[in-house]
Order: sequence, then structure tokens, then C-alpha cells
Amino acid sequence: MRTRLRVGSATTREEKEAVYRLRYRVVVDEMKKHPDYADNTSKMLTDPLDRVATVLYLADGNELVAAVRNIWAPRAPEARQVQFYELDKLPEVPREAISFTSRLIVAPQYRGTKALGVLLAAVYGEARAKGIWLDFINCAPPLVSLYEVMGYRRFMANVLDTDVGLSVPMVLVGDDVEYLTRVHSPLARMAAPFKNDPAHGAWFAKRFAEHAQPSCARVMGTDEFLRYLTERVHVDDYPLLRGLAEPEVKEVLHSGTVVRVQKGNLVIRAGDPGNDMYMVMSGVLEVRARGHVIETLGKGQMFGEMSFLSRRPRTADVAAVTDAEVLLLTREFLERLTRGAPAVASRLLMNLSMYLVDRLQNTTRSLVDAMGRESQAAAVTN
Repeated sequence: MRTRLRVGSATTREEKEAVYRLRYRVVVDEMKKHPDYADNTSKMLTDPLDRVATVLYLADGNELVAAVRNIWAPRAPEARQVQFYELDKLPEVPREAISFTSRLIVAPQYRGTKALGVLLAAVYGEARAKGIWLDFINCAPPLVSLYEVMGYRRFMANVLDTDVGLSVPMVLVGDDVEYLTRVHSPLARMAAPFKNDPAHGAWFAKRFAEHAQPSCARVMGTDEFLRYLTERVHVDDYPLLRGLAEPEVKEVLHSGTVVRVQKGNLVIRAGDPGNDMYMVMSGVLEVRARGHVIETLGKGQMFGEMSFLSRRPRTADVAAVTDAEVLLLTREFLERLTRGAPAVASRLLMNLSMYLVDRLQNTTRSLVDAMGRESQAAAVTN
């Protein structure tokens, strides 16, 4: 793979169409999603917001490998953005200081490389040059840790997005240099040429303290993150971790991302693709299919493991009955573990297999009991 990546602004028709085709390949062909604006004839994915956005792309030679768009708030459809990001609660922030980043797409072979960071750094430079210091995004839970490393923070409750399912709104305080430096964001060194107001960082810390807690080791710090998890995770309560030595447990936990969900949140949705699974750390969730509750989940239990293993779409909804915390583990983590620590990966897969066997037995027993009750009811009726 080449290492020289070039950032460009999509201004010509040809450049824009190349971006729209990349979106289609990733969102429709790969992720099996079907957004309203997908054009299945031309194999392009675009929407009206592209007309008011700055669309940036990343090219490796002549190949377009990533793209993103940024919309300056004064040019955005006011009602839609105000409602989604609850901007009516921020009257103290001028609209000229706000932008929205979306449609970040990276080709499969460039994921896990510096491509995402290079593209977000380009967005940052463009936004700061306009006087923007508050940039909003909306991402799927598996991407939260990547954005947190760049300096984005949670600021509101999760939402259910019709395109991606459970979605995490996040925001970057672009001139909070102290925070960017503390989390080792690559954007920190780019802030120097711009006007930076430390009062904005203080405002955010006070205004959004409830939601802004980091969720991954790279941002929280390894020791603090592991302390946070080990206070909540005891190996005996978690079938996935049984038989692992303490350093191995820490390795698994270190790779995870904490997802905080509110009562009523739909965490995963039937039919959606997904390569990640979740362990319940606190709270109660329900597995629902065709309008029926088929399982109630509590601390230590898992969900999403079928898609995690098979790469097939989700087969049921999982919703939070109470506020809850779950630990997200990605398939990419398992693949890295298989290469670097195959014995640990083997133990995890064995534990997961045993968990699935227990779940199948419980489901079968429940079905048999239900059939028995139906037979008895029919006999009484007759």
C-alpha cells in the first residue's frame, strides 16, 4: 500500500460523483443499508445537504479512498440541525461558530490506517479557518473511540438514526487546546495558528459534565480505564472472561469501548449489519423479536454475538429497559488477538461457544414449556 495520501476538495462534477460512488460502495454494497437517497441505477449516494457542504476526499494516487463532508451552520437547513443536535439549548453559541461533519467514508483496505486521521485533520483546518470552534458529528458506537482519540466528546443522549441504528452524537471543541493536548489528539498541534479561547473548554466541561466522560483507554488512560472497568467487572459474573488470567482479562477490557445507553434506547436493531458484540456491565435490557420479548439480559450477559461470529445481519432488537452500560467488543479486536495471542483468543471463543450452548438450551426449554402450556389449555377447552 502506498503511504503518500493526498487531500482534495470535490468541486468538479467528476470529483463529486467519485465521492458519491465510494459512499454507495461502502454504505449499500458493503454495509447492506438502503438510505432513501441511494440511487441504485447510477450506484451513487448523495442527498440535498451535499449542495451546501464542503466535500473533502482522500486519494492514494488516482484512487479515491476516503471522503467526508462539513457543513457550516449558517448554510445548513436550520430546523433539521437544531432539532437533531438540540442547538436550541445553546443560544450562547453563535451559529457562525458551528459546523456539522458527516458522511465520513473510508474504503475497507484503508481502515485502521492514518486515512481517517488525515481526513479529519483536513476538516479541522478548513473549519478553523472559517472561525468555527464547535463541530458536531453523529457516529455508530464502534467508532466512538476513534473520534474520542481525535478530541470529540459526547454531549447528549444517544439517538436512534434511521440509517445506522443506535447513534452517538459527539462534538469537537476545536479551540480547547488543553483538552486536545491532554488526550493526545493529533489536532492539538494544528490549533496554534488560530485564535483559541480557553473559556470555551471551561464552558463545555461545565455545560456537559453529565455526558462527556471518555469511554476508551486511549483517551481515559490505560490505568484509569482499567480501574473504571474492574470496579464494575468481576470475572465470575462474566462468562466470556472465565478461565482468563488477570493480565488477559485486562487485555480484553482494554480493547473495549463503554457504551452508555438510556432507558428506552434501541442498542441494536434487527436487520442491521454488525461485526461487534456487547457485554452488559449494568442495567437491564430486553431481546425482542416480532413484538415479543424473548430474553431479558442483566449483568455479565452478552448480545450481538451471532453477528459478531457470522457477519450476518442482526436477528433481533435489543433495547434498554433501564439506563445501562455495555462494553462493546469489535470483531477486529478478536482478529488482532488471534494473531497476537492465539491462546487467549481460543479461550474467548470457547467461552462464547459455551454461552451460546447455554442460551440455546434455555430457549429450547422455554419453547417446550410454552408448547406444554398450550396443549394443556387446548385440552381444558375441549
